[in-house]
Amino acid sequence: MKLSLMKRFYDTVEERRSPVLDEIAGRWFESYEAWTHRASANFVAKVVYGETTYFLRFNHETERSTEHIEAELRYISRLIDRGINANVPVPSLSGNLVESVDTGLGVFNAVLFKKVPGVHIETEDLDTNGFQLWGQALARIHTAGEGQEIRGAPSWSDHLDAIRSIAKDIPVLRSEVKKLENVLVRYNQTANYGLVPFDFEMDNINWVCDSPGFMDFDDFCYHWHAADIAYALRDIHDDRMTGFDPDDSRFRSFIEGYRDVKSISDEELERIPVFIRLHNLHMYSRIQWSIEGDPDGPDWVVSLRDKLRSKNESYLRDMAENPL
Repeated sequence: MKLSLMKRFYDTVEERRSPVLDEIAGRWFESYEAWTHRASANFVAKVVYGETTYFLRFNHETERSTEHIEAELRYISRLIDRGINANVPVPSLSGNLVESVDTGLGVFNAVLFKKVPGVHIETEDLDTNGFQLWGQALARIHTAGEGQEIRGAPSWSDHLDAIRSIAKDIPVLRSEVKKLENVLVRYNQTANYGLVPFDFEMDNINWVCDSPGFMDFDDFCYHWHAADIAYALRDIHDDRMTGFDPDDSRFRSFIEGYRDVKSISDEELERIPVFIRLHNLHMYSRIQWSIEGDPDGPDWVVSLRDKLRSKNESYLRDMAENPL
Protein backbone atom coordinates (compact mmCIF):
# COMPACT_ATOMS: atom_id res chain seq x y z
CA MET A 1 0.00 0.00 0.00
CA LYS A 2 0.99 3.65 -0.23
CA LEU A 3 3.19 4.63 2.69
CA SER A 4 1.25 7.89 2.87
CA LEU A 5 -2.00 5.95 3.42
CA MET A 6 -0.37 3.80 6.10
CA LYS A 7 0.71 6.93 7.95
CA ARG A 8 -2.73 8.53 7.71
CA PHE A 9 -4.37 5.43 9.14
CA TYR A 10 -1.88 5.00 11.99
CA ASP A 11 -2.35 8.65 12.89
CA THR A 12 -5.82 7.51 14.05
CA VAL A 13 -4.48 4.58 16.10
CA GLU A 14 -3.99 4.71 19.85
CA GLU A 15 -3.14 1.60 21.85
CA ARG A 16 -3.89 -0.49 18.72
CA ARG A 17 -7.44 0.86 18.45
CA SER A 18 -8.82 3.20 15.81
CA PRO A 19 -12.16 4.86 15.08
CA VAL A 20 -11.64 4.01 11.40
CA LEU A 21 -11.24 0.35 12.33
CA ASP A 22 -14.41 0.53 14.45
CA GLU A 23 -16.40 1.98 11.53
CA ILE A 24 -15.37 -0.96 9.38
CA ALA A 25 -15.71 -3.73 11.97
CA GLY A 26 -19.15 -2.41 12.86
CA ARG A 27 -20.42 -3.68 9.51
CA TRP A 28 -20.01 -7.21 10.89
CA PHE A 29 -20.70 -6.95 14.62
CA GLU A 30 -22.61 -4.68 16.96
CA SER A 31 -20.47 -5.66 19.94
CA TYR A 32 -16.84 -6.78 19.56
CA GLU A 33 -13.21 -6.10 20.43
CA ALA A 34 -10.90 -5.02 17.60
CA TRP A 35 -7.19 -4.25 17.50
CA THR A 36 -4.82 -3.38 14.68
CA HIS A 37 -2.68 -6.39 13.79
CA ARG A 38 -0.40 -5.46 10.90
CA ALA A 39 -0.13 -3.42 7.71
CA SER A 40 1.68 -4.29 4.48
CA ALA A 41 -0.22 -4.70 1.22
CA ASN A 42 -3.41 -4.46 3.33
CA PHE A 43 -4.46 -3.42 6.80
CA VAL A 44 -5.30 -6.41 8.99
CA ALA A 45 -7.09 -6.23 12.34
CA LYS A 46 -7.83 -8.88 14.92
CA VAL A 47 -11.51 -8.97 15.86
CA VAL A 48 -12.94 -10.98 18.74
CA TYR A 49 -16.68 -11.63 18.97
CA GLY A 50 -17.72 -13.80 21.88
CA GLU A 51 -15.13 -16.56 22.00
CA THR A 52 -14.37 -16.51 18.27
CA THR A 53 -11.41 -14.75 16.65
CA TYR A 54 -11.57 -13.27 13.16
CA PHE A 55 -9.24 -11.25 10.98
CA LEU A 56 -10.57 -8.16 9.23
CA ARG A 57 -8.68 -7.17 6.08
CA PHE A 58 -9.24 -3.80 4.47
CA ASN A 59 -7.66 -1.37 2.07
CA HIS A 60 -8.48 1.90 0.36
CA GLU A 61 -10.67 1.60 -2.74
CA THR A 62 -7.90 3.18 -4.83
CA GLU A 63 -5.58 0.30 -3.90
CA ARG A 64 -7.82 -2.77 -3.84
CA SER A 65 -11.08 -2.81 -5.79
CA THR A 66 -14.22 -4.69 -4.84
CA GLU A 67 -13.91 -6.56 -8.15
CA HIS A 68 -10.48 -7.88 -7.19
CA ILE A 69 -11.65 -8.97 -3.74
CA GLU A 70 -14.77 -10.65 -5.12
CA ALA A 71 -12.63 -12.56 -7.64
CA GLU A 72 -10.32 -13.63 -4.80
CA LEU A 73 -13.29 -14.88 -2.79
CA ARG A 74 -14.52 -16.91 -5.76
CA TYR A 75 -11.06 -18.46 -5.96
CA ILE A 76 -11.07 -19.28 -2.24
CA SER A 77 -14.59 -20.75 -2.51
CA ARG A 78 -13.50 -23.07 -5.31
CA LEU A 79 -10.41 -24.12 -3.36
CA ILE A 80 -12.60 -24.99 -0.38
CA ASP A 81 -15.00 -26.89 -2.64
CA ARG A 82 -12.01 -28.94 -3.83
CA GLY A 83 -10.94 -29.86 -0.30
CA ILE A 84 -8.43 -27.11 0.51
CA ASN A 85 -8.45 -25.86 4.11
CA ALA A 86 -8.53 -22.12 3.36
CA ASN A 87 -9.67 -19.15 5.42
CA VAL A 88 -13.46 -18.79 5.24
CA PRO A 89 -14.98 -15.36 4.55
CA VAL A 90 -17.81 -14.26 6.84
CA PRO A 91 -20.91 -12.33 5.68
CA SER A 92 -21.53 -8.91 7.21
CA LEU A 93 -24.69 -7.96 9.10
CA SER A 94 -26.11 -6.97 5.71
CA GLY A 95 -25.21 -10.35 4.23
CA ASN A 96 -22.32 -9.06 2.11
CA LEU A 97 -18.92 -10.76 1.90
CA VAL A 98 -17.32 -7.47 0.84
CA GLU A 99 -18.21 -4.17 2.45
CA SER A 100 -17.27 -0.71 1.17
CA VAL A 101 -17.14 1.68 4.12
CA ASP A 102 -16.93 5.47 3.76
CA THR A 103 -14.65 6.75 6.54
CA GLY A 104 -12.86 9.96 7.37
CA LEU A 105 -9.93 8.62 5.33
CA GLY A 106 -12.07 7.72 2.33
CA VAL A 107 -13.74 4.50 1.23
CA PHE A 108 -12.21 1.22 2.39
CA ASN A 109 -13.09 -2.17 0.93
CA ALA A 110 -13.14 -4.86 3.60
CA VAL A 111 -13.59 -8.59 4.10
CA LEU A 112 -13.70 -10.64 7.31
CA PHE A 113 -12.22 -14.13 7.66
CA LYS A 114 -12.46 -16.73 10.37
CA LYS A 115 -9.12 -17.38 12.02
CA VAL A 116 -7.42 -20.46 10.58
CA PRO A 117 -6.74 -22.91 13.45
CA GLY A 118 -3.19 -24.02 14.17
CA VAL A 119 0.24 -22.61 14.86
CA HIS A 120 2.70 -20.74 12.70
CA ILE A 121 6.10 -22.29 11.96
CA GLU A 122 9.09 -20.30 10.71
CA THR A 123 10.88 -21.49 7.57
CA GLU A 124 14.17 -21.84 9.45
CA ASP A 125 12.48 -24.23 11.90
CA LEU A 126 11.43 -26.71 9.21
CA ASP A 127 13.10 -30.10 8.98
CA THR A 128 13.16 -32.34 5.90
CA ASN A 129 9.65 -33.61 6.60
CA GLY A 130 8.42 -30.04 7.06
CA PHE A 131 9.69 -28.97 3.63
CA GLN A 132 8.08 -32.05 2.09
CA LEU A 133 4.74 -31.25 3.72
CA TRP A 134 5.01 -27.65 2.51
CA GLY A 135 5.63 -28.87 -1.04
CA GLN A 136 2.69 -31.27 -0.86
CA ALA A 137 0.44 -28.44 0.35
CA LEU A 138 1.34 -26.15 -2.56
CA ALA A 139 0.89 -28.97 -5.07
CA ARG A 140 -2.64 -29.58 -3.78
CA ILE A 141 -3.50 -25.90 -4.18
CA HIS A 142 -2.03 -25.87 -7.70
CA THR A 143 -4.09 -28.93 -8.60
CA ALA A 144 -7.23 -27.28 -7.21
CA GLY A 145 -6.54 -24.11 -9.21
CA GLU A 146 -6.09 -25.82 -12.56
CA GLY A 147 -8.78 -25.16 -15.14
CA GLN A 148 -10.47 -22.46 -13.09
CA GLU A 149 -11.77 -19.46 -15.04
CA ILE A 150 -12.43 -16.51 -12.75
CA ARG A 151 -13.37 -13.14 -14.16
CA GLY A 152 -11.30 -10.33 -12.68
CA ALA A 153 -8.35 -12.52 -11.70
CA PRO A 154 -5.01 -10.83 -12.58
CA SER A 155 -2.14 -12.57 -14.34
CA TRP A 156 1.61 -12.39 -14.73
CA SER A 157 1.08 -10.18 -17.80
CA ASP A 158 -0.63 -7.57 -15.59
CA HIS A 159 2.46 -7.64 -13.38
CA LEU A 160 4.62 -7.09 -16.45
CA ASP A 161 2.47 -4.13 -17.54
CA ALA A 162 3.00 -2.48 -14.14
CA ILE A 163 6.73 -3.11 -14.38
CA ARG A 164 6.92 -1.51 -17.84
CA SER A 165 5.45 1.76 -16.57
CA ILE A 166 8.15 1.98 -13.88
CA ALA A 167 11.02 0.69 -16.05
CA LYS A 168 10.82 3.12 -18.95
CA ASP A 169 13.24 5.64 -17.41
CA ILE A 170 15.70 3.13 -15.90
CA PRO A 171 17.97 1.39 -18.46
CA VAL A 172 18.75 -1.72 -16.39
CA LEU A 173 15.04 -2.33 -15.79
CA ARG A 174 14.15 -1.77 -19.44
CA SER A 175 16.79 -4.28 -20.46
CA GLU A 176 15.57 -6.95 -18.02
CA VAL A 177 11.94 -6.44 -19.02
CA LYS A 178 12.80 -6.87 -22.70
CA LYS A 179 14.67 -10.10 -21.99
CA LEU A 180 11.78 -11.43 -19.91
CA GLU A 181 9.29 -10.65 -22.66
CA ASN A 182 11.37 -12.64 -25.14
CA VAL A 183 11.65 -15.61 -22.76
CA LEU A 184 8.14 -15.78 -21.29
CA VAL A 185 6.38 -15.72 -24.65
CA ARG A 186 7.91 -19.15 -25.36
CA TYR A 187 6.52 -20.79 -22.21
CA ASN A 188 3.46 -23.01 -22.49
CA GLN A 189 0.41 -21.61 -20.68
CA THR A 190 -1.57 -24.84 -20.56
CA ALA A 191 0.60 -27.32 -18.64
CA ASN A 192 1.35 -26.54 -14.98
CA TYR A 193 -0.24 -23.12 -15.33
CA GLY A 194 -3.30 -21.66 -13.65
CA LEU A 195 -4.53 -19.78 -10.63
CA VAL A 196 -1.96 -19.72 -7.83
CA PRO A 197 -1.85 -17.96 -4.43
CA PHE A 198 1.47 -16.26 -5.30
CA ASP A 199 2.36 -15.67 -1.66
CA PHE A 200 2.63 -19.17 -0.25
CA GLU A 201 5.26 -18.41 2.34
CA MET A 202 5.15 -20.03 5.75
CA ASP A 203 3.73 -16.82 7.27
CA ASN A 204 0.47 -17.63 5.51
CA ILE A 205 0.10 -21.19 6.79
CA ASN A 206 -1.07 -22.46 10.18
CA TRP A 207 -0.41 -26.08 11.10
CA VAL A 208 -2.34 -28.56 13.19
CA CYS A 209 0.17 -31.41 13.44
CA ASP A 210 0.88 -32.23 9.76
CA SER A 211 -2.30 -30.60 8.44
CA PRO A 212 -1.97 -27.09 6.99
CA GLY A 213 -4.56 -24.31 6.84
CA PHE A 214 -4.09 -21.43 4.43
CA MET A 215 -4.75 -17.71 4.51
CA ASP A 216 -3.96 -14.54 2.57
CA PHE A 217 -4.88 -15.16 -1.07
CA ASP A 218 -5.11 -11.51 -2.14
CA ASP A 219 -2.06 -11.80 -4.43
CA PHE A 220 -3.65 -14.68 -6.36
CA CYS A 221 -3.11 -14.63 -10.10
CA TYR A 222 -2.70 -16.73 -13.22
CA HIS A 223 0.91 -17.88 -13.34
CA TRP A 224 3.17 -20.82 -13.97
CA HIS A 225 3.39 -23.24 -11.06
CA ALA A 226 7.18 -23.05 -11.09
CA ALA A 227 6.92 -19.27 -10.56
CA ASP A 228 4.76 -19.83 -7.49
CA ILE A 229 7.34 -22.30 -6.16
CA ALA A 230 10.10 -19.74 -6.77
CA TYR A 231 8.27 -17.08 -4.77
CA ALA A 232 7.22 -19.41 -1.96
CA LEU A 233 10.85 -20.41 -1.43
CA ARG A 234 12.31 -16.92 -1.77
CA ASP A 235 13.78 -16.96 1.73
CA ILE A 236 16.04 -19.92 0.95
CA HIS A 237 17.49 -18.29 -2.19
CA ASP A 238 17.70 -14.84 -0.58
CA ASP A 239 15.24 -13.47 -3.15
CA ARG A 240 18.06 -13.45 -5.75
CA MET A 241 18.35 -15.22 -9.08
CA THR A 242 21.98 -16.14 -8.35
CA GLY A 243 21.01 -17.43 -4.90
CA PHE A 244 18.98 -20.29 -6.33
CA ASP A 245 20.65 -23.67 -5.88
CA PRO A 246 18.74 -26.67 -7.29
CA ASP A 247 20.88 -28.94 -5.11
CA ASP A 248 19.90 -27.18 -1.87
CA SER A 249 18.55 -29.93 0.40
CA ARG A 250 15.61 -27.74 1.43
CA PHE A 251 14.59 -27.17 -2.19
CA ARG A 252 15.00 -30.85 -3.02
CA SER A 253 12.83 -31.85 -0.04
CA PHE A 254 10.15 -29.35 -1.05
CA ILE A 255 10.09 -30.67 -4.63
CA GLU A 256 10.05 -34.26 -3.40
CA GLY A 257 6.91 -33.46 -1.44
CA TYR A 258 5.41 -31.54 -4.36
CA ARG A 259 5.95 -34.49 -6.69
CA ASP A 260 4.24 -36.81 -4.23
CA VAL A 261 1.05 -34.97 -5.25
CA LYS A 262 1.66 -33.44 -8.66
CA SER A 263 4.19 -33.82 -11.45
CA ILE A 264 6.52 -31.03 -12.48
CA SER A 265 9.45 -31.55 -14.84
CA ASP A 266 13.09 -30.68 -14.31
CA GLU A 267 12.82 -28.44 -17.37
CA GLU A 268 10.11 -26.38 -15.67
CA LEU A 269 12.15 -26.11 -12.48
CA GLU A 270 15.12 -24.86 -14.49
CA ARG A 271 13.03 -21.76 -15.23
CA ILE A 272 12.99 -20.75 -11.58
CA PRO A 273 15.84 -18.18 -11.96
CA VAL A 274 13.79 -16.45 -14.68
CA PHE A 275 10.75 -16.36 -12.39
CA ILE A 276 12.85 -15.01 -9.52
CA ARG A 277 13.92 -12.13 -11.73
CA LEU A 278 10.33 -11.52 -12.85
CA HIS A 279 9.26 -11.39 -9.24
CA ASN A 280 12.12 -9.05 -8.33
CA LEU A 281 10.89 -6.65 -11.00
CA HIS A 282 7.31 -7.03 -9.78
CA MET A 283 8.36 -6.20 -6.22
CA TYR A 284 10.48 -3.28 -7.40
CA SER A 285 7.46 -1.75 -9.15
CA ARG A 286 5.24 -2.27 -6.09
CA ILE A 287 7.77 -0.72 -3.73
CA GLN A 288 8.41 2.22 -6.04
CA TRP A 289 4.69 2.88 -6.28
CA SER A 290 4.33 2.57 -2.50
CA ILE A 291 6.91 5.24 -1.68
CA GLU A 292 6.04 7.71 -4.44
CA GLY A 293 5.13 11.06 -2.91
CA ASP A 294 5.58 9.65 0.57
CA PRO A 295 5.43 12.24 3.35
CA ASP A 296 7.86 13.15 6.03
CA GLY A 297 6.67 11.72 9.27
CA PRO A 298 7.55 10.08 12.57
CA ASP A 299 10.61 7.89 12.92
CA TRP A 300 8.78 4.70 11.95
CA VAL A 301 7.71 6.23 8.62
CA VAL A 302 11.24 7.44 7.84
CA SER A 303 12.71 4.08 8.85
CA LEU A 304 10.25 2.09 6.73
CA ARG A 305 10.74 4.37 3.72
CA ASP A 306 14.51 4.02 3.97
CA LYS A 307 14.20 0.23 4.29
CA LEU A 308 12.02 0.05 1.17
CA ARG A 309 14.36 2.29 -0.81
CA SER A 310 17.30 0.15 0.26
CA LYS A 311 15.48 -2.97 -0.93
CA ASN A 312 14.89 -1.46 -4.35
CA GLU A 313 18.50 -0.31 -4.59
CA SER A 314 19.59 -3.90 -3.88
CA TYR A 315 17.31 -5.14 -6.67
CA LEU A 316 18.89 -2.67 -9.11
CA ARG A 317 22.42 -3.66 -8.09
CA ASP A 318 21.65 -7.35 -8.51
CA MET A 319 20.12 -6.80 -11.95
CA ALA A 320 23.09 -4.71 -13.08
CA GLU A 321 25.66 -7.20 -11.76
CA ASN A 322 23.74 -10.36 -12.76
CA PRO A 323 21.62 -9.65 -15.84
CA LEU A 324 19.23 -12.28 -17.10
